[in-house]
Amino acid sequence: MDVEELLARAWGAVEKAGIPEAIQEYAFKEALTLLSAAPVAPPDDLWDAEKGDEEKDSTSDQRSDAQLFEKFSQESGVLVDHLERLYYFEDGTPHVNGPRSRFGANVADQARAVALALTSAYDFAMDRPGVPAATVRAECERLKCDPGSNWVKVMNALTTVNYVGAPGKKTLRTKNDTAEALQKLALSVLSTSG
Repeated sequence: MDVEELLARAWGAVEKAGIPEAIQEYAFKEALTLLSAAPVAPPDDLWDAEKGDEEKDSTSDQRSDAQLFEKFSQESGVLVDHLERLYYFEDGTPHVNGPRSRFGANVADQARAVALALTSAYDFAMDRPGVPAATVRAECERLKCDPGSNWVKVMNALTTVNYVGAPGKKTLRTKNDTAEALQKLALSVLSTSG
């Protein structure tokens, strides 16, 4: 929502509520605060909005799982066999194979490992840099390794991917050494899983 629309909606809400003139300024500020704190668009909608309508039918969304794994392997340097044991794609969306205990000794380490793994998958396999933090957090919740109220602290401690952006619009992006970190993670995870 752009600024003009936000202001118009906030003022419209104040007028519709019949707020007395003496406290309209306060009510307007509160309405702005509430409206600007509205949830952000789901990750796929966010990506679609950034790409524009002409790119919604991206070739990465039309690739088979085998093609995605092959591309992922070429860009990351991790063997396809290893990637197939670490990930799966559901309707073109990458997911990390659990259990979470393979990814670290504590919830913070597990969440950081999942962040590295998922950010790498979106960038290397699907050409989608800048994974919304909400997408990574949803995967951590699915694997039961969400650090809860420590989320920001845990993500800020990442050294393998960048955690950047304004509050509420944070994204995770690969770095120059992300592929190397993913290779180490793959070896570590696969050696503990037998």
